[in-house]
Amino acid sequence: MPPRVQHVPFIQRRIAAWLGLLPGLGPRLARWESAILAEEMRTVRPGAPVWICGMARSGSTVLLEMLNGLADFTAHRYSDYPWLWTPYWWNHLHARLPLRASAKVERAHRDRIRVSRDSPEAFEEIFWMHYFRDRHDPGHDQVLEADTVNAPFERFLDQHQRKLLLIRGARRYLAKANYQLARLGYLRRLYPDARFVIPVREPLAQVASLVKQDLLFSRLDGEDPAVSAHLARIGHFEFGPHKRALNLGDAGGTAAITACFARGAMAEGYARQWVVQYGHALRRMRDDPALASACLWLSHDRLCADPAVELERLATHLDLSIADRQSLIDEWSPRLSKPDYYASTFPGSEAASIRAITGSLWQELQDWIGPSVR
Repeated sequence: MPPRVQHVPFIQRRIAAWLGLLPGLGPRLARWESAILAEEMRTVRPGAPVWICGMARSGSTVLLEMLNGLADFTAHRYSDYPWLWTPYWWNHLHARLPLRASAKVERAHRDRIRVSRDSPEAFEEIFWMHYFRDRHDPGHDQVLEADTVNAPFERFLDQHQRKLLLIRGARRYLAKANYQLARLGYLRRLYPDARFVIPVREPLAQVASLVKQDLLFSRLDGEDPAVSAHLARIGHFEFGPHKRALNLGDAGGTAAITACFARGAMAEGYARQWVVQYGHALRRMRDDPALASACLWLSHDRLCADPAVELERLATHLDLSIADRQSLIDEWSPRLSKPDYYASTFPGSEAASIRAITGSLWQELQDWIGPSVR
C-alpha cells in the first residue's frame, strides 16, 4: 500500500531511482558530452573554485545562496537533478522548456530558507560516490590527502566544471559540500588556487539543530520511505534513519559515534562528530600553512551579529571583484539575523555533557574564528 504522504517529487522518486539502476549511464553520457564540446571547453578559463565545507547545520546553505547570486559564480541547482552528469545539454534544454515561473517555498528542513528549482543545492557528492567507492562506510577511513590519485575522477571534475561555466556564462565554480573537510588536501592539490570556506556554529546550537533535523527527517521518512532513499542517492547521510558516522582516521572515535546513534544518544553522537570533523580540519591546517591560507573559518554567530565586517572578510578571502564585493555586502548585510531556530532545549545535564565534549576544541577554534557572539 503506498504511503499516505509523498514528500519526494515524482522526478526524484521515480526517474532518479530508475537512473540509479544504470550507474554507468551518467558517466558515459558525460564523456560523450565532453567529447562533443571539447573545442568550446578549451575556451573556458576558470577562476579559482570555491568549496563551502562546514559540517551540516553550520550555515553553509546561506553562504551558498550568497555567493551563487554573484555574477562570477555558478553552482548546481535543484533543477539540475537528476540530470547532473550532462550539465551543458540539460541546461540548454531546460532553458527552452515551457515551464511556469518557479515560486519559492520553505525547504523540507523547515528552517526559514525558501527555495525554488533555480536555487543552488549540494549535489557534487553524487560524483564522489561514483568514483570513490565506500565513501560513506564508517568502516573505511574517508580522508583523501594530497597523494590521492584518481585520474578518471580528476578529468571528469575538470570537464564538468568547464561545461557548467560555459553554459551558465560564469567564471568560477561554487559548491557546498559538507564532506569536503575530509578531502581538503586532495582538492588543494587538484586546484592550487581553490578557496575553502568553513562555516561553524557555537557547538551547542549546531548540535541542537542536527538533533532537530534528525527527528524531522526520521519522521518524514516514516511517512514516506522515499525520503531516505532520495537522501542516500544524493549523498546526504548527516541525519535521518540512515545517518552514518564519518570516519576521519580514528576508528575508535567512529565506533563511539556509531554506538551513540544506535542507542539513541543523538546529542552526544553529534557532539562527538562535531569534534571529529572540525578537529581534523584544524589539525590539517596547523600542519600545512599553505592549506590554512586557502581556508577561511567563518562563525555564523559573528556573521549574523556583525554581517558587514564578516562579509568583508569573506569577500577578501575569495578575492571578489569590486562589483561582487559591493553586491554581497549591500544585499546581505540587512538580511542576516541570528535565528531562534537553533536555540537549545537540552536539559542542563545534557547541555553540560555537550559542552564538555566540544569545549576544548571550541576554545582552540577561537584563534581562527574569533570569540562566539552571545
